[in-house]
Amino acid sequence: MPVSGRALRVAAFVAVAVAVHALAVWALPRAIMQRVISGVVAEAGDGVLRPPPVDAGARRVVLPNPDLLYALCAYDVSAAPLRVRAEPGAPGYWSIALYASDTDTWFVLNDRGAAGRPVDLVLARIGAAPVALPGGATRVDSPSARGLLLMRVHLEGGASQREAAEAARRSLRCEPIREAAAR
Repeated sequence: MPVSGRALRVAAFVAVAVAVHALAVWALPRAIMQRVISGVVAEAGDGVLRPPPVDAGARRVVLPNPDLLYALCAYDVSAAPLRVRAEPGAPGYWSIALYASDTDTWFVLNDRGAAGRPVDLVLARIGAAPVALPGGATRVDSPSARGLLLMRVHLEGGASQREAAEAARRSLRCEPIREAAAR
């Protein structure tokens, strides 16, 4: 039985719809994250990008909050784990969120969860070989080899609290860890 022109048009429409859906759901988030990661890598001198406080014209982060300081760290754990350390002892709210290459948030730690302890994480790829953890560190497994860490620190009122928030942000370190260096 021959295929009608209408059936071919419907099949073509369905094929285009499936392709557009795949691009929107799978490829677009990864392309966006790749661009963000590349920008952070290009601008981060010590591995951590600390943009200036935001104002009404800032749009580096989507809908930035002027009451927050931001720090970003792009990670790639395909070759070696990454050690993430911070001593955000700032009064008030702070958080560290980890995003996979598809933009999914897969880990969050904040001031309440840390309960006053410094942040010491060893970031590895899911299924990666075990690594000796430095004393006090916690291993977290990333669902993708590449991703992004975003630290937010709330700016409190006075100058001393703003200095504490800036010190908390500046304490963030993202450094590759080698098995020989781990204890």
